[in-house]
Amino acid sequence: MNKDQLKEIIKEVLLELGAFQTWPRWLSTKEACKYSGLSKDMLYKLRNEGEIYATTIGGGKLLWDRESIDEYLLRGKKEITLRVRQILGKNH
Repeated sequence: MNKDQLKEIIKEVLLELGAFQTWPRWLSTKEACKYSGLSKDMLYKLRNEGEIYATTIGGGKLLWDRESIDEYLLRGKKEITLRVRQILGKNH
């Protein structure tokens, strides 16, 4: 697999995850799980660790900040990209 093929795969994955969506800003827990591909438990864990922001509305219901989810996912993408570059650099 060459560099351009890898970039295309990453782009497709990000589009599939909805990483380029700009609206709505606030997501229900169900929407945040679907949008991010993360489980409810993982969302709560990341919220407790300060990685993703959510706000409480009436009745203890949470609304998840899509932008903080995007930032978290993009940080992960950068880490993957660095690992891939290290692997490609060692093999080429």
